[in-house]
Amino acid sequence: MHKLVTLLFTLAVVFTSIGQDINYKNPKEYEIGPVTVLGADNFDHTAIKLIAGLRQGDKITIPGDDISNAIKKLWNEGLFSNVEIVKEKVIGDVIYLSIVLQPRAKLSRFKFTGVTKKEADKIREEIGLFSGKNITENLIFQTENKVEHFFKDKGYYLVEANIVRKADTLMTNSEIFIINVNKGEKMKIGELNISGLETVKEAKLRRAMKDTKQKAFWRFFKRSKFMKVAYKRDKLAITNKLQEEGLRDAEIVSDSVYVIDDKHIGIDIKIDEGEKYYFGNITWVGNSKYRTGYLDTVLGIKYGDVYNKTLLEQRLFQSMESRDITSLYMDRGHLFFQIVPIEKGVVDNHINYELRIIEGKEATIGDIVVKGNYKTNEHVIRRELRMKPGDLFNRNDIIRSQRELSQLGYFDPEQMDFIPIPNPQDGTVDIEVVVNEKSSDQIELSGGYGANTLILTAGLSFNNFSVQNFFDKSAWSPLPTGDGQRLSLRAQTNGMFYQAYSFSFTEPWLGGKKPNALSFWMNNNSISASGNLLRTDENYSGISITGVGVGLQRRKKIPDDYFTAYYEVGYKYFDVRNYTSLAFSNGYSNNIYGQYVLSRNSIDAPIYPRSGSRLTFTAKASLPYSMFDGVDDYSNYSQQDLVRFNEFYKFKMTGEWYLPLTSDKKLVLAPRFGIGFMGAYNQSKGLSPFDRFSLGGSGLTGGVNAQVNGTEIISLRGYGTTSTIVSSTVADPMIAKYSVELRYPISLNPSATFWLYGFAEAGNTYTALDKFNPFNVKRSVGVGLKVNIPMIGMLGFNYGWGLDPLDPHSVGYRDGNDALRANGQIPGVFQFTIGTNIGDL
Repeated sequence: MHKLVTLLFTLAVVFTSIGQDINYKNPKEYEIGPVTVLGADNFDHTAIKLIAGLRQGDKITIPGDDISNAIKKLWNEGLFSNVEIVKEKVIGDVIYLSIVLQPRAKLSRFKFTGVTKKEADKIREEIGLFSGKNITENLIFQTENKVEHFFKDKGYYLVEANIVRKADTLMTNSEIFIINVNKGEKMKIGELNISGLETVKEAKLRRAMKDTKQKAFWRFFKRSKFMKVAYKRDKLAITNKLQEEGLRDAEIVSDSVYVIDDKHIGIDIKIDEGEKYYFGNITWVGNSKYRTGYLDTVLGIKYGDVYNKTLLEQRLFQSMESRDITSLYMDRGHLFFQIVPIEKGVVDNHINYELRIIEGKEATIGDIVVKGNYKTNEHVIRRELRMKPGDLFNRNDIIRSQRELSQLGYFDPEQMDFIPIPNPQDGTVDIEVVVNEKSSDQIELSGGYGANTLILTAGLSFNNFSVQNFFDKSAWSPLPTGDGQRLSLRAQTNGMFYQAYSFSFTEPWLGGKKPNALSFWMNNNSISASGNLLRTDENYSGISITGVGVGLQRRKKIPDDYFTAYYEVGYKYFDVRNYTSLAFSNGYSNNIYGQYVLSRNSIDAPIYPRSGSRLTFTAKASLPYSMFDGVDDYSNYSQQDLVRFNEFYKFKMTGEWYLPLTSDKKLVLAPRFGIGFMGAYNQSKGLSPFDRFSLGGSGLTGGVNAQVNGTEIISLRGYGTTSTIVSSTVADPMIAKYSVELRYPISLNPSATFWLYGFAEAGNTYTALDKFNPFNVKRSVGVGLKVNIPMIGMLGFNYGWGLDPLDPHSVGYRDGNDALRANGQIPGVFQFTIGTNIGDL
C-alpha cells in the first residue's frame, strides 16, 4: 500500500511538471536528451539510467507508460525510499529529464533490550541482520515477527517485539536498530478442549497431537508449551487420525486460542465428524504374475473394513514390515512396477477401488559401483553384498546388504545409501553403494573400583586390520588396514596382586570366498596373595592361568541366514602355589574343552539397535575323563587329583529384543534374559571348581579371584562393585538373570553416540538344579547414560538401587553397605564401566 501511494504521488509530480508543454489529448513522441541523476551520489549514475531504461537518443511517448515503467524498475531495486522523474526542459522534440532519488537508510548496528546475552546470540542467527543492509518497512516487520516467533516457540505466547530506529551520527544515512523485547510470562496450555466427537474418543486425538499437550503433573518428555507451527501441524494430525477411523469428511470447523491467566492459555477445537465410511469392493487390473486371491491376502483389507486411506497406501506402497504390494513385486525383480489406486464410487458409504497394476518387465542387476571407501578395500564391501551383477533385482537384498555393512562397524549407518540407477532401455539397474567411513579402531580403557579394589584395563582393538599389507611400508597409516581382519591386544591389572594379558586375531573370510571366520586367541591371568607376582620367589603365593584356543564361525542358511554357528577348541592350564582361596592350595589343572555357539542375530545396528533380536545358545564341555579312567569311587582322591584333568559340561541360553515404541524408532524397549547351567559327568567326582557363575556388581571385578579361576562374572547393577551373589565357596553352577531397559538417544552422531536409559534387573545364582527358582532373585532398578566414542569405545554410567539385601553370612557377601542400601538407609550405588559387553551373561 505504501509503495502504491508513493508511486501515485510521484506520477502526479511528474505529470504536473511535464504538463506545461504537453497536450494529454494528443500524446507526442519525444527524443530523450541528456538525463541527470540527482540525490544518489554514492551510486553509479550510468547503472541507474540503464535500470530505468532511459537512454539518451531513445524515443519516448508522453503521456504513456515509459515514465511509470522506469519508476517501477528503480523502485523494485529496493535501494530507494523515494523515486521521481521530472522534466527539466523541452527543446523542439527533445526532452531533458532528471531522475531524483532518495536512497534508503542503511543499518549500521543493532542491539537488544529485555533479553539475556545467550538469547540475543541465538536471535542474531535467526534474524540475519548485518551492517550495511538496506532498511525497508518489510525488513522491520520481518525482524519483529522473527523475534516474536523465536520466543513463542519457547512458550512466551504474549511476547511483543518493537524496533526503535535511531539515526547513527557516526555514519551518513545510517540508522541503529534498538530491538525492544517484552517476553512476558511463559504460557503453558492449561486447557485443551475438543468438542463435536461422537465415534472417536477424545484421548485418541490428544495422543495424535505430538507437540500440543495440556499441562499435567506426569508429563516430562512433552512439555505443554504452545507453538504456533506445531499447533498447525497437530491440527492436520487430528484430521488424519479422524480419516483413519473412517471419517473421510471430518474437518475442524473452528478453533480458538485464548488467554486464561498470566501463565496459561486455552485451546478450543470444534470438529464435525461427518459420516463414517468403509472399504467396498476392491478389484485388480493388470496383474499377471500373481493371482488376485494372493494379492488380496497380501493387501489384508476386506469388504466392510473401516475406511483408512493411510492404511491402504501403506499396504500398496511401503509398510514398515515390508507387507505391501510394491515390496512383493520389487523383491521379485520388478523395479519398474507401478500401482495406481482409482476410487470407482461410493455405495452406501462403502468406497469401491480399482487397483491398476503396471508390472513392467523384470530388471537384473547391472554394474555395482562402490563410493566413499578411502580405507576399506573394495572386496571387503563387495563380499558383504547380497546381490551381484546379473542377479534379479531384489529390494530385500539391498536392505540386507545395508544391514551387513552396518554390522561391520566401519561405516556410518545413518549416511549409508544404496542408489538404484535404472536403465529401462536394456532392463537393467545399476547400484551405487555410497558409504561414509568412520573410525572403527578402539583404545580400550576400562575401570572399576569398589571395596578398596581398583582394576584398570588398557587395550588396542584394530577392527579393520590387514595382515597382507603388514610388510608394506606404504600401507601403514598408522597401521595396515582395509581387509576387515580384527586384532586385539589387552592388559589388565590392579598392581602387584593381579595381572592379565590377552591377544586375539580374527580373519572374517577364511579363503576369501565364504564368510567363515577363523579366530585365534591366547591369554595369561595371574593373581598373587603375597603381593609379589614373581613365581621364582620362594614366598610366592598365587595362581596363574594360561590359555590358548582356535575357533571357526560359519553363517547358516537354515532355518534362515540370520543364524551363525561357532566352533571352538581351547586349552587352559591352571598353576596353583600356596593359594588357599581355591579348592586346592598347590598343584595344577588341565582344562581341554570344546565349545559350540548357535546364534541368531537380526538387530539393525551394532551401537544403538532399534529393532531386531539376538538369541544365543552355548554348549561347552571338556572330555569325560571319568568315563575311561577306570575309577568308580573318588572319595579318597584329593581335590588336586580330582581337577588334574578338569571335566564339566555347561549350557547357556540368552536372548535380547529391541522394540521401537515410537514411529521414529528412537524410544526403544530392550528386554533381556539369560540362564546358565553347569553339570558333572560323574556325581562321585563332583562339579569342577572352575567355569562357574558369579553374579553382582558392575561385572568388572566381582572379586579378582573369580576372574582368574575361570568364573563368569555377570553384572547386577545396583549392588556394590565387589558384591557377589553366590552360595558356594567357588561360585555357583546355575544362574538366571532378567533385565529390561527403556532407551532414548540424545545423539546418534557416529563421532559421539550417547543415550539415556532406565533399567530394572533381577537375578540369582543357585547351587544345584533342585534349588533353581526363577522367582527367587535379587532385584534392582536405576538410570544411566551410555556414550560411544569410536576411539575409546563404550562408556557406561549408571546409578542403581539394590532392592533386596544380601545375606551378611553368605559366602558372596562382599560389601557391608548392601544390606543398608537395600533397606533404604543409604543411597544407591554409582557404577562406571568402559566396554561394550562387560558383565553380560
